[in-house]
Amino acid sequence: MKRKTAEYLWKPVLQTKASPCDRFKHACCICRGFIYVYGGRHTTTLSDFWRYRIGSEKWERLDSSEDGPEELEEHTMVEYQGILYIFGGMVDSAFTQKKNPFWLYDTDSAKWLQRQLSAVEGEGTTPTNRKGHSAVVYRGSMYMYGGYIDIKGVSQEFWTFCFDTEQWLPVPATLDGGSPGPRHGHAAVVYGNGMYMFGGLMGLSEQKDFWKWDFITTDWSSIRRSQGPPKVVGHSALIFQDSMLVFGGGISNTKPNGTLWKYHFPSEMWKKLASPTDPNPSSKAYHCLLGLGYGFQERADSSCISLSYCLHQKEKRCSKILAISKQHSCFCEYFQTEPTYQAFSNDDGNEIEMRTFHQLPTKPGLCSSQTTSNAELSSNEPAGLLSKKEQIPYLSLSREQQDLASLDLAEKETGFSCLNPDSVDIGGLSAVLFVIGGKPFSSSSAISFWQMELDRI
Repeated sequence: MKRKTAEYLWKPVLQTKASPCDRFKHACCICRGFIYVYGGRHTTTLSDFWRYRIGSEKWERLDSSEDGPEELEEHTMVEYQGILYIFGGMVDSAFTQKKNPFWLYDTDSAKWLQRQLSAVEGEGTTPTNRKGHSAVVYRGSMYMYGGYIDIKGVSQEFWTFCFDTEQWLPVPATLDGGSPGPRHGHAAVVYGNGMYMFGGLMGLSEQKDFWKWDFITTDWSSIRRSQGPPKVVGHSALIFQDSMLVFGGGISNTKPNGTLWKYHFPSEMWKKLASPTDPNPSSKAYHCLLGLGYGFQERADSSCISLSYCLHQKEKRCSKILAISKQHSCFCEYFQTEPTYQAFSNDDGNEIEMRTFHQLPTKPGLCSSQTTSNAELSSNEPAGLLSKKEQIPYLSLSREQQDLASLDLAEKETGFSCLNPDSVDIGGLSAVLFVIGGKPFSSSSAISFWQMELDRI
């Protein structure tokens, strides 16, 4: 039975006394069982850096000095293989153009990594500081669109950054000339092979148009709509199952919107999921929207089932997760360039062992995070990235054997803290939606922090 709209209720997330102050125009992301929050604006622009251990109710302030960014607002932050990538948001000054608007934070070493902007050979430019742009991750690259650039104004620049080569490249304009045009304060997500962009500001005018960038055909297309959210800026969006969720935002000089909308990709239909109720996170603008659990993408370019769901199938303190066979391609698809596990039989065929392999180096200027395709995983041959000496016949498992096969992570040095059940505690919830910060501020000094449990929508 489907859940009624009124049953989607927001609940406050418990926090300890040591917590960040309330803010808006900040940046957040989830990485390996933690929520990371950087900067934003309160009475002034902020430069503090925090992380929240999911399930423990504890905030921890991280080092944001020396190699880290300065005060930032309306910046973006994405995660890729344990590294946080922050771009833009610097306060405009006479020195802004001389500073690097790009920072990297290694969550494993808890250190900032210094990087200088570099362009692909033959391209002499790199993106400059901006605010209110969007950034998404797709197959080993970050795609950044629009934003407000000092002096130049609203931008329609479209850039891609390859994580492997650490180089920027402008995405060329489409031949037919169709595009979302200059805008900032919009929201963008990745679903399948497309980047979907909604709303934002064009000049001083809020928009409610809906666009898709096709990564395969490399062109824009406008998605017609007869319903859905109103004109909006300062909203947020993410992917849940086969839908895009859009929450909050509004238009100038009015109260922000507190409605949660869903766009279902297969049916191409909009639906209102939840309207503001009491209690609720109120109506928020320039907040952050995050999702954790089954149905949410663990990374923006991954369409597989989240590992939080795999952990949820075992007891809280269990150190085992299911070993995925060739039918369960989502496991290999999730890790992509990170070590990927496959099951092989030994000589007598009685035991199961797990092997890892990595992606081969890509050619200069090219970028791909795909190590095994679905076609490779559905064949009877081992992954093509293994050498001939390493190729062992892929173990054919029955469904019962697939469910029983397991990998003891406590005995393997995988280096993935996200697989540690102690790092993720979803409290028995299959999927949780978080709203963090935003305007108007909460009545308390701690950052506004709400959650909503979702099921199949």
